[in-house]
Amino acid sequence: MTQPGERAARRARAAEVLDLHAGGLSLLGIAARLAITPTQAQRRLADAIATLPASDVDELRATSELRLDRAAETFAELAKDPDPRIRLQATNGLVGVERDRARLLGTWQRPEKDD
Repeated sequence: MTQPGERAARRARAAEVLDLHAGGLSLLGIAARLAITPTQAQRRLADAIATLPASDVDELRATSELRLDRAAETFAELAKDPDPRIRLQATNGLVGVERDRARLLGTWQRPEKDD
């Protein structure tokens, strides 16, 4: 049975995690800010997103996609640097952005086969 105030506390934690995520913090950043493990931050964020109406989830997804676009632009500019170490780091950053974009959009999954 749920204790009095437990639901309100859970809603407050969910709102806090969503605000931090919307502010641009990564899961590691959220975990550090809240003094929790990254796994707990991921779980809280997933739970918070699951409770949102579909329109809010679409808005979060669009916001995340815009942030990924900005990160990709920054890494693309750094990939033109004459220093090979910076170019390598920028390339690794682009790979990370594309991996995150694929997870966000679900394109990492194989399409179902038509029988």
